[in-house]
Amino acid sequence: MNSTPSQMTRRIRRSMLITPAHRPERMEGAMKLAVDSFVFDLEDGVPPGRREEARANLMRLMPALDFGGRERVVRINAIGTEDGRRDLDGIPLGSCDALLVPKVETSDQLRRLDDALAAAEARQSHKREVPLKIIVTLETPRGVLNALAIADASPRCCALFFGSGDYTMETGAEITPTALLWARSTIVAAAGAIGCDAIDAPYLHGLRDPEGTHEDALRSRELGFSGKVVFHPAQVDAVNRAFTPTEEETARAHRIVEAFETVKASGEGTAIVDGEFVAIDLVPRMQRTLDIAAFAARRAS
Repeated sequence: MNSTPSQMTRRIRRSMLITPAHRPERMEGAMKLAVDSFVFDLEDGVPPGRREEARANLMRLMPALDFGGRERVVRINAIGTEDGRRDLDGIPLGSCDALLVPKVETSDQLRRLDDALAAAEARQSHKREVPLKIIVTLETPRGVLNALAIADASPRCCALFFGSGDYTMETGAEITPTALLWARSTIVAAAGAIGCDAIDAPYLHGLRDPEGTHEDALRSRELGFSGKVVFHPAQVDAVNRAFTPTEEETARAHRIVEAFETVKASGEGTAIVDGEFVAIDLVPRMQRTLDIAAFAARRAS
C-alpha cells in the first residue's frame, strides 16, 4: 500500500525535460534551462548500440552537474528487459532522486522493480535519507486501466506520467483533448487517490509552438495534472507559466489559508472568504498553490 497524501513530501514538477543520455553536450546544456525536473534518457531516445556509452555518461556527469536543487531523474528501460537490468547497476543511484520507468502495465511489475532497486542500492552501498522514488509511465491501455493498482503497489511511487504516443497507437485514438480525456482523467484520479503527482504527455503538435504548448498545458492543469513533459527548450516557459498560479490565484489562496488560521481556535470547519463559504478541506490545496507560487518566484529571481 502506498503512502497517504499527508505522509508524502511532494516535489514541484511543472516541467520535466527529457534529454538523451548519449548526448553529454545536451545534458550539460540542459542545466541552463528553467525546468523543474531533469530526465536523462536511457530508453527510446538512445540507440540500443549506444546505451553503455549513455550509462557511462551518467556515471561521469550526474555527480558533477549543478542541478541547483532540482529533481534528478533517469528514464531506465522497461522492467524485465536486459537493458533494464543493466541500467540499475550502470547509473549512479546516489546522484538520482527518481527513476522514470516506461511501459508499466501491472502492479506486479512495480513490486518487482521495487525489489530489484533495493538490491541495486545495496550493491552500490549507498545509504539514502529518502528512498529513491519511482515515476511510473502509463502508456498502454492495460496500464491506464490498472492505474490505481499500479500507483498503490510501491511506496516509492511519487508520480504517474501519461505516455500518449503508445496509448494512441494501441487504441487507434487521435492525439486530441477529446480523445485523451478519459485516459488523462483516469491517471489524475489514480494519482489523487494516493497523493502523488500526475504528469501529462508532451505537446507534440509543433515543438516550436509556444502558444499551442501553453494552451495544451492549461487544459492539463484544468484536469488536475501537476506538470508536463517537454522535449524542446522552446516549450519550457510556456509550460511553466501554465502550471504557475496567477497573482489572483495566489492572493485568494493566502486569504483562504489566513481565514482558517483565524477560525481554527474555535474548531469551525468553514470560513467565509470573499463572501463565499469555503470548507477546511480546501486548505491543503491552497497551501500547495502558495508553495508553487513561492517556488516559481525563487526560480525567477
